[in-house]
Amino acid sequence: MSAPRQPWAIKRWDVYAPHYDRWVAFERQRRRSLALADLQPGERVLLDGCGTGLDLPLVPPGLEIDAVDLSTGMLALARCRAAGLNARVQVMDAQSLRFPAHTFDCVVLHLIVAIVPDPLQCLREAVRVLKPGGRVVLFDKFFHGPGKPRLIRRLLNPFLKLAATDLNVPLPRLAAEAGLVIVHEEPAWLRGMFRVVRLEPKTRSSASAE
Repeated sequence: MSAPRQPWAIKRWDVYAPHYDRWVAFERQRRRSLALADLQPGERVLLDGCGTGLDLPLVPPGLEIDAVDLSTGMLALARCRAAGLNARVQVMDAQSLRFPAHTFDCVVLHLIVAIVPDPLQCLREAVRVLKPGGRVVLFDKFFHGPGKPRLIRRLLNPFLKLAATDLNVPLPRLAAEAGLVIVHEEPAWLRGMFRVVRLEPKTRSSASAE
């Protein structure tokens, strides 16, 4: 069970919503991540932590889309972007998805894993709702080690976590704990602080290869 969320952890995104698109559009990085997803017509995709729905117009046609977020302010803008698409937009916690297991061909995690209080639980939920053979694509900032993050990142992190986000989520370790394998990873912005990643559930063959 995930820890209770403090009101500010949700309310801040309602406050940020009117300005969010100017701050973090990241269209090039979003397009690259979706290209790595290799989405096919007829597939069902989850935009997990969809924010204002910036990914919605970038998703290829012919897909069944679910877009979820906890911020009602963000979702009000996402619903406008979903107009005319085969998309359902609803309030939901990425750490406790209300979808049955094996629902989605792909889960898209753009700028959400470093925001939620429990990133490991967020990844575990993404794995749970994936169909066999499904995949996860992720665009976010995280620490990809080894060793410790640089001193400046450690000093800034408490303030940035309060405002919005964790700079130092150890994605490779958390992905492995969630049962995911990183099959592709590339720098996306700020000299590799932001990265685009494709992950797939660990199979017996991938586990034996480690």
